[in-house]
Amino acid sequence: MISSQEKRQDKRLWVELSLLCSKILEEALSDFLISELERGVIVEEDPDNEELLVIKAYLSREDLESGALGSIEGYLEELIQLHPDATVRILGEKVVEEDWHDKWKEYFRPLRVGRRLVVKPTWEEYVPDIDDIVIEIDPGRAFGVGSHPSTRLMLKRLEELADADVLGGAEVLDVGTGSGILAIAAARLGAKTVLAIDNDLDAVETARNNVHLNNVHGKVSVSGTPVWEVEGPFDIVLANIDRDTLLLLCKELVNQVGRGGRLVLSGILQEQKDAVVEAFEGQGLGLAHSEADEKDDQWVLLEFQKRS
Repeated sequence: MISSQEKRQDKRLWVELSLLCSKILEEALSDFLISELERGVIVEEDPDNEELLVIKAYLSREDLESGALGSIEGYLEELIQLHPDATVRILGEKVVEEDWHDKWKEYFRPLRVGRRLVVKPTWEEYVPDIDDIVIEIDPGRAFGVGSHPSTRLMLKRLEELADADVLGGAEVLDVGTGSGILAIAAARLGAKTVLAIDNDLDAVETARNNVHLNNVHGKVSVSGTPVWEVEGPFDIVLANIDRDTLLLLCKELVNQVGRGGRLVLSGILQEQKDAVVEAFEGQGLGLAHSEADEKDDQWVLLEFQKRS
């Protein structure tokens, strides 16, 4: 453990906290750390096991004094209870002298997804090609910057739906919007209206800021309203969240899909695919499209359609 004397020595001292986790827990753990510490995290592949990730978070002296480490340890215990078969634990802590308050931003670069979509952080310069659709994102205290395989899958599919004249003029619901990236992409690709919802108020604030940043506030509304209280139905429903939450909200998500409408899901691992398909087909939907991420085929996207 880091001694209290080391914590007090220098305001520039930061504690680098390395956490090992199963890929299924990446979004939940990253989202918690971003919200708790109000800064980004670094996610790396575990060199010894392709099923695992190493997430690095950086705690300031103020974080340590406010009990952030204890909060993180408590959250890890909750994750273990919720996912007893998954791996999540602290690998180690060490003191570093570099100021990591903004250092994490170096790991967030402009990212091209599909043919036209480019996701860029607000602090990076980017010269777009003539056909590029640039989405500016300040992640704030919410998850979703386009680099996660499940987010890439959703963005790519939105572009494909736009190219197929399905997204143009559609009314869209984005459940668990996070940073608002999917809602913004849908609006920029031609959706008529988008309602973006999240049960995390920090995410709601971040998404609203990003919506205004991208000048789509005329199309996109952001709310903390639960999905079961939303007045639908919608032509397209998006949900990039974890398997357990998708199954928990299965009926509510299906109810928001209009006749002939589509439900696009991600945040799902290959080994979870069959259970998700069974649950949503059991609610009367048909599986219309399925694909794995090109760079990390452990993650899949599922698209269902409701009968007309």
